[in-house]
Amino acid sequence: MKRALRTTLLAAVASMALVFTACKREDPQIRELTQKAAEADKAGQQLGQAGSEQQKKLAQAGVTDVRVNAETMQLSEEQKKALEERIKNEKNSSYQALLQEVLDKDKEIKDLNGKIAKLKQDLPTPDRAREGDSHYGMAIKFLKKKGVSDPEARKLVSNVNIMEKLAPGFEVYHFYANGVYGTWVAKGRAKITPSELQKQEREKIEGERDTAVAENEKLQEDVLDLEDQKKRLSEDIEGLRAERSTLIEERAKLQGENAEQLGKLNSLHYIVGNRDALKKEGIIEIPVFAKDRAGKNWRDDLFTLSLDLRSSEVITIKAADMNLKKIGKVNVVPGSYVKDEHYKLVISEDKQTATITLLKKERFKNDKVVFAVAD
Repeated sequence: MKRALRTTLLAAVASMALVFTACKREDPQIRELTQKAAEADKAGQQLGQAGSEQQKKLAQAGVTDVRVNAETMQLSEEQKKALEERIKNEKNSSYQALLQEVLDKDKEIKDLNGKIAKLKQDLPTPDRAREGDSHYGMAIKFLKKKGVSDPEARKLVSNVNIMEKLAPGFEVYHFYANGVYGTWVAKGRAKITPSELQKQEREKIEGERDTAVAENEKLQEDVLDLEDQKKRLSEDIEGLRAERSTLIEERAKLQGENAEQLGKLNSLHYIVGNRDALKKEGIIEIPVFAKDRAGKNWRDDLFTLSLDLRSSEVITIKAADMNLKKIGKVNVVPGSYVKDEHYKLVISEDKQTATITLLKKERFKNDKVVFAVAD
């Protein structure tokens, strides 16, 4: 009985696993429209991702006076011209590159908008799902508007895969040609994709399955021998305890790894050393007419110091820790970091302490920097 129940429930889960809907009895015209709807859906999701990335790039570049079009995610012609002018006049190559990335991303967004518009030219206007709408009901309503009788409409809908649940904002395409009905569900303006919603529903069924299995085991207690049932329950409990223990250990391990990785990604990794010693060790090079730069022995494993940028932005260097009588200057390598733009350096009046304040913490995240100190 337990095995049969599990089989039935697993079959129900499998039936929920379809992410998209398509026609079982394929018609060439419907198949072509369904493919275009799928491409438009994919391009729409790519557009949303690209728009989100564009906002991040604008923020990273410090461009606060530009707002992209909420519908198209694109910059206006005036905005693009203004950014192009900034790039021409900007002397900082790193900032120039950031602005160029914004323009490149805008080109990608424009291409996606063009692709979506071209695809939707051949597609019917989709229904937009609202709270409480069902895919089945929307399909029946569409077919009836086409003059299909209620019995025939239900028959046609039974030949396609219908989503059990819709999220508000989903776009539901309906296709009807040569007596065949087809449909496709796209993300549209919803906050979740059809595949993500399907996953949630599958997890819900799995939870109900586990509950049903537990209830079935409880019912068997009334028909099984008390001692035998007690033994089996004890074995089940031990198994669950072992599994729970394993899961707890794995979760703790994953949480630890995640925290460690998150710490690395949000930290500045650095070296503080005597400038001449760093040059001698090959960690940095000191050109005659240029800024200090990375040397041949610059290696990741040397950067053992780190500053968690989520909680701090200040690094303090003491002359005593460097075996120096005083601190004359501190060079920051790589030289792409600009004093008073990316960081602020203050050396105390007695030359015993140097304080470095990071002005643009985002720029320093997960980067490696050498602070070369000279007296």
